[in-house]
Amino acid sequence: MKGEAVNLVPGAVPADYHCQCDYCKQSIGELRRPDGSYYSRLERREYYDPVEKGPGGHIAKTPLHIARWAIQRYTEPGDWVLDPTIGAGTTAVEAITQGRNVAGMELEFTEVVDANVHKACSEHPNVDAQIGFGDARKIGTEFLPKLNGTKFSLVVNNPPYSGDISMPSPKGKLRGKEHRDLETRFDYDTELPNLAFLNVMGDEYRAEFLKIYSACIDVLEPRGYFVVGVKDMSLNWEPLMIHRVYCSILDELGMKFVGTAFLNHYPRTLHLNTYANKKGNVNHVKPPFYQTISVFQKE
Repeated sequence: MKGEAVNLVPGAVPADYHCQCDYCKQSIGELRRPDGSYYSRLERREYYDPVEKGPGGHIAKTPLHIARWAIQRYTEPGDWVLDPTIGAGTTAVEAITQGRNVAGMELEFTEVVDANVHKACSEHPNVDAQIGFGDARKIGTEFLPKLNGTKFSLVVNNPPYSGDISMPSPKGKLRGKEHRDLETRFDYDTELPNLAFLNVMGDEYRAEFLKIYSACIDVLEPRGYFVVGVKDMSLNWEPLMIHRVYCSILDELGMKFVGTAFLNHYPRTLHLNTYANKKGNVNHVKPPFYQTISVFQKE
């Protein structure tokens, strides 16, 4: 399974997809196996370090197939890949196993990133991985300048978002380290300046990502690609179209929109499976079953 080619089935927007905006209508296709089955979010268990699942593990690991597909489709061996908020290190691991060099930043889950990157590099020693630990807001002033003019063929990002800090966190827990269940870790650390605590639909969040993405575009090769994967949240039984936030940011920064690919969030959570039948969902709105993968190119 490690590093296998990710298959894209060209075609229209999936019939059960939840958005029909202009970005989504420009469909590249759906990530599915050649036999039509869905890729599983659980496949990372086969070769990612077990530390990411234990106490202190990452709370929102991105599906590995987004990064792997983007890396296979838009880069060549030896190219550099950048992820400004690298999380559990998914982009790094997928780049390394595909023979690409990688750079990225992470604020909180440093032990998880270290373990995953070390494991991947031990099996692929000829690949360079540069991981910075700190606030992604400083990527253009403190991290990228240390890479001595390195240019990137691809930026891949699954940005952090969880709603602003005043909102209740999953399973009714309060936000913050003092209330966190360390065995499952549902929350980000409120003692750190996590971007996830800003209102993802608000002006401050947008302004921060304008700066972060602008710094990434500055080091992106001409005609390089910028891929953003997002699992839209739901609020009051209505999908929150978060993917449009990042698309509009990249539009504003002068990137050319290429199209949208789709990855089914499989296996589905209980919330998604019961979504359509909930009393609150009076309009029987389509649940956000898919990861939305927005692709842009630097002109």
